[in-house]
Amino acid sequence: MYGAMLGDIIGSRFEFDRGGKSKDFKLFTDNSVYTDDSVMTVAVAEALLISGKYADEKTVKANLISSLKKWGHRLPNAGYGGMFRRWLFGDMTEPYGSFGNGSAMRVSPVGWLYDSLERTREVARWTAEVTHNHPEGVKGAESVAAVIYLARSGFDKAYIKKYVKDNFGYDLSRTCDEIRPTYHHVESCQETVPEAIIAFLEGEHFTDVIRTAVSLGGDCDTLTDIAAAMGEAYYGCPKELMKECEDRIEKSMLEVLGEFVSARQGVVAVKADWQTEPMPDHKETFILKRHFTEEELKNLRRGNVPKEMEDKWFFYMKRNRLYAHRSWTGILIYMVELTPGGDEHKVTVNRLPEQYGCTSIEEDREKLNNLLDWWTEEIYDYYHEWLEETVNYLKREGRIPDDEE
Repeated sequence: MYGAMLGDIIGSRFEFDRGGKSKDFKLFTDNSVYTDDSVMTVAVAEALLISGKYADEKTVKANLISSLKKWGHRLPNAGYGGMFRRWLFGDMTEPYGSFGNGSAMRVSPVGWLYDSLERTREVARWTAEVTHNHPEGVKGAESVAAVIYLARSGFDKAYIKKYVKDNFGYDLSRTCDEIRPTYHHVESCQETVPEAIIAFLEGEHFTDVIRTAVSLGGDCDTLTDIAAAMGEAYYGCPKELMKECEDRIEKSMLEVLGEFVSARQGVVAVKADWQTEPMPDHKETFILKRHFTEEELKNLRRGNVPKEMEDKWFFYMKRNRLYAHRSWTGILIYMVELTPGGDEHKVTVNRLPEQYGCTSIEEDREKLNNLLDWWTEEIYDYYHEWLEETVNYLKREGRIPDDEE
C-alpha cells in the first residue's frame, strides 16, 4: 500500500504529460502531493479491514460503497474524475459501467490481505464492480491485485508476465522504449494497466520502477501508482521512502495505513516490518536436504512478525529466499535459498560466535530443521518453541539434568 501511495505522490506533478518523459528527475518536491488515487486506496483498505477476511460479497460491497463515499466527502478536493465525482457526491449507489483506470489504482490493498490467489481475484473484482463494472474495469483491478499477490508470494517476473498474458490477455510484448514516444494522457484501464505492468517488469528495483513509470508520461500519478504497488510487492519499499509517504498524507489516512500494515502482517511479513541487521562476513554455507509441500511453502511465505518477547524469530521470504533474523537483535542468522520443486537448498549461516551459538554444520542443520518444523505449521507456536529452546539451554548449562523434562 505504501508503494501505490508513493507512486501517486511522486507521479502527481507529472500528470497530464507535464514531464519530460525522462527517468532523471527529483523524486520529491513541494509539488509532490497525494491525489484521489491515494484517498481511494485508503478507502478500499478501510472497507476491507471493516469487512474482515472472510466477508461475503454483499458485505464487502456495502462497506466499499460507504467507505468510498465517506473518504470522498472527507477529502473532496483530491482531483476526482467527472463521472466518479458524480457517483461519489450524489445519491447513486449503483455502478455506472466505467472502464476508467480508477478501479486499478485503488485495488492494491487486496493484493496483500488474502492468502490465496482465487480469493484475491474475487475481492478485487468486487472492489471494481461497485463503480467500474465494465469488463475492462474489472479486468484492470483483478490483474493488478493478482500481480501484487504473485509478486509478494515469491514468483519471478517471467512467471508473472506469463500469468497476466494467459489470464487477462494484455499485450506485454512491447518495451517502455517502444511505448514512450507516442504514449499520452489516457484514463482507461486497457491503456494504463498493461503499460504499468510493463514498467514494473522492466524496473530493476523499487525506485527504478517508479522512474520507469513516470518516464512513460500519460496519466502519470495513476500509472505510477499501479506500477509502484507491484514494485513494492516484488522488491520491498525503502524505509526512507515510506517516511516520505507518511509525512505527505493526512493524519486520518496515516491511521488507516497503520491498521492495514498490522492486518497485512498477519498474512505476509516483509523486511520493513522489523529493524534488521545484515549477516557479518564471518559466515558459512551448507546444503539442506528437505522436501517442502505446497502448504509448507505457503506457510513459510507468510513469514512471522514477533508480537511477544518469547517470540525469538522474525522471518520473511523475498522471492525464493528465506531470511531468518533473531527478534531481539535483528541479526540475520540464516538465509535459505529455496530450490523450487527441489529437495536441496543452499543455506548461508551466521558464524560469529557472539551473535549465534551453533558451531558446526551438523548442529546448524539440526537446528534449522527443527525451526522449519515449527515455521511450516499452519500456526507457528512460538511459545512452545521458546519453552523447548529454554529447556535445552538450561540442560547445556548444567542447570537441569539432561534426562529431566
